[in-house]
Parts: sequence; structure tokens; C-alpha cells
Amino acid sequence: MKIGIIVGINTDAISEERFPKWLEDIDDKTFNLSKEKWGPDLYGLSSDVAIAYYVQKYSKDDVEILTKKDISLKRFNEFDILYGFYEPYYYTHTMKSSDAYRKYSSIIKNTKAIFHQPLNLQKFVLNKKLYTDTLKKNNIPVMDTISFQIRDGMNINNIIEKIRKQCNQWGTDTFITKPQPGGFGIGFKKWELEKVTMNNKQFTKYIEKIEKQVRIEKPLLLVQEFVPEFERFYEIRTFWLNGKYCHSLGTIIDPKSLGVSGFEKVQFAYPENEYNARILNTYDEIPEKIDNQLINELKKMGRKILKIIPQDKHGPPFLFRIDFGCCLNNKKNCRDYFVNEIEYMPNLFPEYSTHIDFLQKVGDSIIKKSNSLKKIL
Repeated sequence: MKIGIIVGINTDAISEERFPKWLEDIDDKTFNLSKEKWGPDLYGLSSDVAIAYYVQKYSKDDVEILTKKDISLKRFNEFDILYGFYEPYYYTHTMKSSDAYRKYSSIIKNTKAIFHQPLNLQKFVLNKKLYTDTLKKNNIPVMDTISFQIRDGMNINNIIEKIRKQCNQWGTDTFITKPQPGGFGIGFKKWELEKVTMNNKQFTKYIEKIEKQVRIEKPLLLVQEFVPEFERFYEIRTFWLNGKYCHSLGTIIDPKSLGVSGFEKVQFAYPENEYNARILNTYDEIPEKIDNQLINELKKMGRKILKIIPQDKHGPPFLFRIDFGCCLNNKKNCRDYFVNEIEYMPNLFPEYSTHIDFLQKVGDSIIKKSNSLKKIL
């Protein structure tokens, strides 16, 4: 088979000092495909390039690494299978054009090659309101969410009034807003209702900025109740390969570092039974441990979610991430974790997952997925 892997993300990198053995001999030409740059003469290797190199190195098939210049129907039709780490939404974010999204999506729809991730899964995940409503109907805990269509000349007073009524129902004075599709922390903002109603100048500027963002799929402004525990307890990011649980990573992100230039400030934690002290003790800050009982409960929920998302005839996604946040305001003594995000092409945090060599595991997942598809090609 002929396999293409499209790279080009400029985040989610691993430093050379944390390279696994198989990555140490990467050639300069492949290394330089990485778009990650941390500072003057300071580079990391983006996870997409590392994974593509692994597959090219260990797959028995003909594997070619592609970039954004290869995004065309003619080029895609040269392959049997394509894996797009640099996918339509990322391409849109780079090109700052909704036409770029439509172009890339149309190519995926019309190519003879099998493209991962499938377009229907991409669209489902990009529509956060749709998937949260879908999960809720299937008794999966999610945050209550109201939404407003993003368009020119949004009615600020009307939006604030509807938010005020909803906050009264939630019994809170604090709410968050974020645009759909989201990602990269763009547009995430925490608000105090009293301040917004007293003076809407800052909120008006925020809406005007949201209106100028590139619009794709169903652009919505999402509003949710602010959960104070979210900033104090770990968000558990569970990673799944070909439908099977791989590992988890706990993160607490400093909200002040979201949506701004530079690195997000992140605190990490790992499940007790996945904790490798020999390696994790070498990190800048020694990570904490997450109770295995919690992870087991989230794994059960994750398996249900994988049955709810759009099903592809080629099997479950070769890569998927389900993020669980704490905690729903359900007045229980032990509040419940809820699904905060699902991701079809997520950040892998390779710099902070070296205790399991996750880059290799994703590479093996691609090889396994490709081998399973040989039966139908």
C-alpha cells in the first residue's frame, strides 16, 4: 500500500534530550519539517513529524510524509490511505480562511484514498454543542451549555440578558465563554455577571473580536457555568488507540495562560498504575498521582462514548482523546467528573508522556490500522 501522513502543526513537541532511541537517528530533512520553534536556535520536534518518521521507519508499506503543499485532490489520489495530523481545521487556523477549510474538506470527500480521521467524525467533534447534546441524550455527564450564532452585528444586550437569566437558573454569578469551533485556547474567557451587566464595554469588545474570527461549520458562541473546581482539580485526558484505552494524563492549566502567546502553564499528574517514578522524577516539577479508582470509572465512560461518536466502516479512530473535568454541580458530597472535550486529533503532550513512549504507540496504531485496511483495498 501507499500511505501518506500529512504534517505541519506548530505545537505539541518533544525536546531532543527526551527523544526515544528510535528517534535519535532522524535525518535533518525530516526533522526540519517540524514547525515547532521555542526560541532563537531552540527547536522541538513536533509530534506529527516524529510519528510520521516512526511509521516510515517501521511500516512494511510505502510511507511518504506530506505537507500543506501536497493538499490537492490529484496528490491525495496517489495514495491508498492518508493520515492527516495537519487536518482541515488546523489548515484553516494557519491560512486564516474559511475557503481553506472548504477546499481541504472537499478534497477529503472526493479523494479515492481512505482519509483518517473521517470527515463525519471531524465535523461532529468540531460542533461542540452537537456532541455535548448527543452525549447528554445518552446519559453521559456534560456541562449545561447555551449558545449564540456567531454573525455580524450580534445583539450584545440580548446576549447579556439571556446569559443573566441562565446564570440565575444555574445559581451562579460567574460564567465562561468560548467560540465553536475552538481549540488553542482561543476565545476562552471567564466573566463576572455583575461586572458585565454594570459595564458591557469589555464584553462588547470580546464579541466584536469573536465576530472577526474565521467561521466554519456552525460557528457558535458557547456559554457555560464556571466550575471553580476545574481550576483546582486535574482535568483527566484519556487517550484511546483503535478504540482501546492507552493511558491518562492529568492537567491543571493556569487560566491566565490560555489564549495568549507563549506556552500555557500546566501542572501534570499521572494515574498510580501508570506512574514511572524513574522517568517522571526527571521532569521540571515532580508530577502528582491520580487515584486508579477514578481512572477506572472514566475508562468505563470512555468506552460508552466511543460507541456514541460517528461510527466509521473502517473501525474506531486510530487516535482519540476524551477529556474529563471536575466537577458537576449536582450537590453530591463527591461531585462527578463530566466530559469537557473530545478530540479527534489531539495534542499528545510528548514531552510529558515519555514514560510510555506515546509517539511509538500512535505510530504502531497507524500501522495496525493500515494493516487492517489491506483486506478491503
